[in-house]
Amino acid sequence: MYIKNYFTLLLVFIFTNASIAQSSNIEPVNYDKVQIKPEFPSGIGEFMFFFVKNYQVPEDEEFKGVANVSIVIDTDGKVTNIKIKNDVGNAISQEIKRVLSKSPKWKPGTQNGVNVPVVYNFPIKIQ
Repeated sequence: MYIKNYFTLLLVFIFTNASIAQSSNIEPVNYDKVQIKPEFPSGIGEFMFFFVKNYQVPEDEEFKGVANVSIVIDTDGKVTNIKIKNDVGNAISQEIKRVLSKSPKWKPGTQNGVNVPVVYNFPIKIQ
């Protein structure tokens, strides 16, 4: 009886810790510091193709230059916390956020064998 209760308690502890480790309360790891980097399905070239295919140039904006973008790829591979780090105009910022929020799930990054949220910074050249 004692062993059965101990085993049940051990299983509860293991599953509780696993769900805590997967929660979104984990501080994001910088892309350069994560052990296994997140990956877009079919590679980064497909990510660029996805973005270009879905991006629609806002009519009222004439910005040409580079948008510095920051995203978090969460523990499930979903793109979250999309930020434009420089001023590119409101319409362009909203369009970049719209497209990135439609992104398919990535393969999440891992640290010590556990999925972790990862901050990924990259430029988008707008012509």
